[in-house]
Amino acid sequence: MISQRRRTHIARRRLASLAVLAAIAVAATGCPTDTPSGGGATTTTTPGGGGTTTTAPGATTTTTSIPGGTTTPTLVAGRLHTCSLRPDSTVRCWGNNAFGQLGNGTFVSSTIPVKVSGLTGVVAIAAGGFHTCALLTGGTVSCWGNDADGQLGDGSTTTSNVPVAVFNLSGVTAIAVGGSHSCALKTTTNVSCWGDNFSGQLGTGANSPASTPRSVGGLLGVTAIAAGDAHTCAVLTSTGVACWGDNVNGQLGLGSFVNSNVASTIPGFTGATSLVAGGGFTCANRSTGVPACWGENLHGQLGNGAVLPPPPVEGDPPPPPLNENTPQNVVSITGVGSLSRGDDHACATMSGAVDCWGRNDNGQLGVTGGDTSTPKVVSGLTNVVQVAGGSAHTCALRTGGTVMCWGQNSAGQLGTGNTTSSATPIAVVAL
Repeated sequence: MISQRRRTHIARRRLASLAVLAAIAVAATGCPTDTPSGGGATTTTTPGGGGTTTTAPGATTTTTSIPGGTTTPTLVAGRLHTCSLRPDSTVRCWGNNAFGQLGNGTFVSSTIPVKVSGLTGVVAIAAGGFHTCALLTGGTVSCWGNDADGQLGDGSTTTSNVPVAVFNLSGVTAIAVGGSHSCALKTTTNVSCWGDNFSGQLGTGANSPASTPRSVGGLLGVTAIAAGDAHTCAVLTSTGVACWGDNVNGQLGLGSFVNSNVASTIPGFTGATSLVAGGGFTCANRSTGVPACWGENLHGQLGNGAVLPPPPVEGDPPPPPLNENTPQNVVSITGVGSLSRGDDHACATMSGAVDCWGRNDNGQLGVTGGDTSTPKVVSGLTNVVQVAGGSAHTCALRTGGTVMCWGQNSAGQLGTGNTTSSATPIAVVAL
């Protein structure tokens, strides 16, 4: 029997899904609303020390030189928008802009990349439900977009279509953005978070939201962070993983389905090198090159080869319980360089190729067929260094700085100059 707490949270996630429809409708009018931000499309970033490393959405990777001596930009995706950190340390975004998440001073969506206003010296970016953040040289953070839950961190709940500085935050080395919360890893190896806290995703020991940064209690020795729809996880110096927040799908990996507003370490799990967090699941790459995932698995987003139920028909009984509250190995892939995640799908890069798994109702896996719990190769995609996944779209950064996207394109999130969806990769224009 489902508890009242779980019913409440499930209802909240359904409201979050309605926010997507509201955002699309708002895009046509060019006006913002205060619709709840929802989430699920999230990213993690870790800027490099000494120019040797940077981070794809949720995964640490080595930068690749571009002719002229610059380094590859970073690619991230929110629920319905995408952003790229360019070699000149500026940021370009495209897609839905109902909440100003493109940061160009308007609320008008764009099917081609537009420059974020007044933002230079960027070293890392992260994108969440309907907001975006940037880590700047000097260790400060600026955010823009929806602020209904204080996720911009400037002490208000006022949506902004241009970057605003996160209040009293410095010494930051990495950022992660969730559905409607944000987090920062600091030089002190501890973590601060702000925004929505309904499920304890700020890790403060309470469930009150915060419009300015709050320290995650009892957590030190952190090397990387990731933020999901309403949960957060961290890689520790021990190579273990600690998680906190929503756990209705087992996405904390703690062997239970009970939410936690304090950070708790996953028992017996080691070897983690990076993390990504999706709508209701989490994945970690490991030093072995074999990733593991845990949490929601209705669409096969854990990649563990589970037998998926057929597409639901009205009157069908509830699907079998496929969620896993402990880490499960992703099958059929090894030597993974980096991971990325969408709301209900995930991808991995391996020697320039990309494999994806999970939900595929909008072609976000870049393969034919329906959902799959086994990784499938995205055909014709080579020389990939980073991948980013949104609600139902995916983008890949290739050597040389070009970007290819596929999946849903209702808000122009593929950056192709139109709103035509594609199940095969298409080049982003004018980037």
